[in-house]
Formats: sequence, C-alpha cells, structure tokens
Amino acid sequence: MVSTKHFNIFNTGESSFFTPGVQLANIARVKPDAPAIVYINPENKESVMTWHSLDVLSNRIAWYLLEQGIKPGKSVIVALPNIPTHIALAFGIWKAGGCYVPISPRVPRKNMIEICECVSPSLVITNRWKPEGCLSLSSSELKTISEDYPEHMPPDIMAVPNLANCSGGTSGKTKVIEQDMAAGESDEGLKTWFAISGMRFEMRQLLAGPLFHGAPHSVAFNGLYCGNTLYIPSCFDAKAIVALIKKYKIEYVQMVPTLMQRIIRLPDFNPEDLQSLEVFCHTGGVCSADLKRKWFDILPPEKIYEIYSMTECVGMTSIRGDEWLAHEGSVGRMPCGEIAIRDSEGHNLPIGETGEIFMSWGPNKPKVTYKNITPLESDENGFRSVGDIGYVDNEGYLYFKDRRSDMIVTGGENVFAAEIESVLKKHKKVNDAVVVGLPDKEWGHRIHAFVETTELVSDKTLIKFALNYLPPYKIPKSFEHTDHIPRNESGKVVRSQLVEDYLKRHADTCSSSSTKGEKHGE
Repeated sequence: MVSTKHFNIFNTGESSFFTPGVQLANIARVKPDAPAIVYINPENKESVMTWHSLDVLSNRIAWYLLEQGIKPGKSVIVALPNIPTHIALAFGIWKAGGCYVPISPRVPRKNMIEICECVSPSLVITNRWKPEGCLSLSSSELKTISEDYPEHMPPDIMAVPNLANCSGGTSGKTKVIEQDMAAGESDEGLKTWFAISGMRFEMRQLLAGPLFHGAPHSVAFNGLYCGNTLYIPSCFDAKAIVALIKKYKIEYVQMVPTLMQRIIRLPDFNPEDLQSLEVFCHTGGVCSADLKRKWFDILPPEKIYEIYSMTECVGMTSIRGDEWLAHEGSVGRMPCGEIAIRDSEGHNLPIGETGEIFMSWGPNKPKVTYKNITPLESDENGFRSVGDIGYVDNEGYLYFKDRRSDMIVTGGENVFAAEIESVLKKHKKVNDAVVVGLPDKEWGHRIHAFVETTELVSDKTLIKFALNYLPPYKIPKSFEHTDHIPRNESGKVVRSQLVEDYLKRHADTCSSSSTKGEKHGE
C-alpha cells in the first residue's frame, strides 16, 4: 500500500516533508519483513536486518537517548565502522532530535579530543578508546542497554542541527561543518536528488565508502529513505566490491575515482560482473577523462552520474554520462543556483577563462555553522568559494581544474597537480599517482610524483610517456615509487603530510635532488 498523493511513494501524511523516523516507520509498515540492510562481515558471512527490526532497534535507542538528555542542539559522536548498528543509531539520534556526528572508527586520540572540544558531545559511541569526561558506550553496550526500552517510536521531532561533518580534508586539520537544517527530506528534495544521482525507489544498493564521509553518508541514507536494500561490506577492496555487485545483482553504487581505477586494473576483471548496475555514481575526487571513457566501455553513458560537491555546502553540480560526451571534462551544472569564475581580485572572468570557482545557492542556501575553521566569506549574492579552480562554458557547464591548495608554482608557471596525475595514471603499469610541490631554491617548488605501480617501471619510461601529453615544465623532476600511496579513509591524500614526511626522510639530500632532477624536464 503506497501513497499517490506525494512523489514519495511511502508518504501517507499531509506534508511532503518527512523526518527520518516517520519515513522509516512508513517503510516498515509497507514491507516489515523485507531486508533493509544486508551486512557482509570480514569472514564474508551475511546477516540481514529487516525494516521492522531496523525501526524497532532505532526506536529503542531513541528512547534511551532521550533519557540521557539528547534533544535538538545536543550531539552524539558515532565512531563506528559501517555496521547495521551504526545505521540504527543514526536514525535513533534523529528520532530523539539530536545531531549525528559520524567520525572515523580509527580516529587518533588527539583528533578525538579535538572533535569533542568542538562539538561538546552528550554521548560518544565507539568500540575503541573512550574519551575522558564524556559518557561513552560501545555498540554492543548500547544494544544491550536499549533492549529494555519501548519498541514504538517516540513523539516525532525535528532534529536541528541534524549532522556535523568532521573532516581533516586534505589539510590534516580537523574541521567541523554543522548542518543547521532539519533531518529528513521533501518531495522537491527527493526529485532533485533523483535527478542529480540517478537514484530511484526500491533499488538494491551497495555502500562502497565510509559513513563518516559526506558522499557515502548522503547516498546511504537517501537510499534508505527511498526504501532501498542497503548492502554493507566490511571492506572496500576492489576485488570484493566487484564480487558483491555480481553476487547480489546490485543496481546502484557510488564510489570514488580511486576505487574505479583499481577495479579496472584488476588482472581478472570482467565487465560482465557489473552488468546488473542500473546506476553508477561517482564523486569524491577528480575523475580523468580517460578513466571516464573506460567506464563508458563497461556501462552505457546514461547510467553513469558524476557529482561535484564539498563538505562546506558551498554548492553542487552533477552530470550524466551522455551529457558529459557533449561537454567532455565537465563536472556538470548546478541544479539550482549560480556559478561564477573570478580572478584573484574578485572580478568575474569571461566564459572559458580559468579562475577561482564561486557558487551561490540563491535564497535556499543550506544553513551551516563552521567550527575550528574560519567561516567562508560570502558576498551580497551569497557567492562563496573553497578555493577550487576551473572555468565554465557558454552553456553553464563547470570544468574543474584543481584545488587551489594543490596548484604548484614552479619556475613562475602555474601547474595543476591533477593534470599531471591524470597523465601518469594513463600508463598501464601505474595504479595510482599523487603529485606535490617540494620546496626548491631555484624553481620555488619542484614537481615531485609519488607513483604506485603494478610492476617495475623506470623514471625515464614515465618521463618519456608523460612528454606525449605534457610540456616539459609540467614533467615531474623527481619520482618516488611506492607499494601503496597512503590515503585517508575517505580516499583523500593529505598532500601536506606527504611533503612533510618526504622532507624528513630526505633532509640531507633535498637540495642535491633538485639539481639531479632538472634533466627530467629538458
């Protein structure tokens, strides 16, 4: 039994807006015994949580949280892996009116303390180190305590703020962006989400990223709001992800370009294993044109969606694969709002000219609070920037070039790290590449590449290959070969840390390596 009054097929109420609690209860009434979550543990054994079980567990947790004083304005830190209890806890927090604060389950103690100082949590749920001065429970302790609480849902309440994203981003410094909006969604919001993500109601969906990261979080909970069955693996290994898509006939998945690259480089990869996918969405990093085209050979372009956004909620664009073919290299257009490209003095630049990307949502901009980070400046029209560089074409499509913080000034030339990385990753033996600028007395910064290869490949070979695509001044002057380029759990590289670690390891040779590397750019 579904509603015909609203776009949301599970909504039987008067308002088109729904809270997470009401939507979960409505879905649980329609299909109580259907699987809401299928969890695949590290031993590759599955467990199923039905919609009824998810609803009941989250209700019991909500009653416990209410007893602990959780209400609008109060925060709960969730430092758990992707497990069913994590999902139930998030719903429970929102049902109590609280703010859900997901963080890495492996967060260092220093960062945990810093986050606690920023958000002043009323409760911390973690299976590792418990911070002093905070009420803390493990996930098993929470489930045991909650067993004595009622099964029915508490009185519905708006959870404002609903979410706080804690991220070190690419700088390594903890920053907190709190969303001062009610948890839930409306018909209009769902329609927009469907348009930019390709999602629809009641799909088989695979979670291929950590819940504490913005994109996997949004996709997971929006999927649950749509009645999707969410398949949750315990790891994001490329081979395992492909096997799960094939086994469960997954219809929807979102992943980062790093995982996309690793999948197609699997020695026994068979594109047929992904043929159940009806929608493939990628976000969370630069996807080169070459990588995109390779995925078009696997899936029809109209099934592939790309979303460009940022934790700071400055703006969002999206593009479908068939659109991309007409605007190659673009990350799309804003579904609502405007984009402006400006120079260093804040003047608008002409179409096609590269500058700093500014975005404005217009009158419906998300309300956010910045903690442990300087609030982004906004002009009278609401335009803000996180420092990304790009340009727009005459149809309003945005083309992302690089992060301003990742741009390397070498010998007076501006060089985008992402461009060089994309070229290096074209090489069939390169799995991953990260380019940074190292301090250099002569060049200002020397272009240095960290490369992860499937087998031995010489610097000269990589240089010769890169010269097919790049002018000499963009060629790395030095390389470092590694078995694995370190990325955080969000799939991001902390470049400042890579540079710092390199300089420590090569403290006595940095000056001489500059001279040695100059030949590479000739």
